[in-house]
Amino acid sequence: SLASVTIPGSVTSIGEFAFSDCSSLASVTIPGSVTTICEHAFSDCSSLTSVTIPGSVTTIGEGAFSGCSSLTSVTIPNTVEKIYNWALSGCDALETINFQGTEEQWNVIEKGSAWISSKSEYTINFNA
Repeated sequence: SLASVTIPGSVTSIGEFAFSDCSSLASVTIPGSVTTICEHAFSDCSSLTSVTIPGSVTTIGEGAFSGCSSLTSVTIPNTVEKIYNWALSGCDALETINFQGTEEQWNVIEKGSAWISSKSEYTINFNA
């Protein structure tokens, strides 16, 4: 029944499966101290509608937000270097990716296979 979480500023990594299957989680605040969102950290959080990843993050782990079926928007900083397999798979409601950088920076990010749901029709806004 966890509905919201504010991760403390002392946290540098959100661990594997940390909030997985928290189906009531609708709001998460990730501090600027976090550099890595690990494997399946927020998978199957079906009430999560949007997430802003802070500029400190360089890695979005495998399946990090997979199965977040209500997720409509995600903000990704230009500091991200790698988005692992299935990071946003099963996010069939995803409409908008706000990328805080240029299209050229986006294209340089290493993205794993099926990093996003094939059922989503989404828009990428650059320098958002």
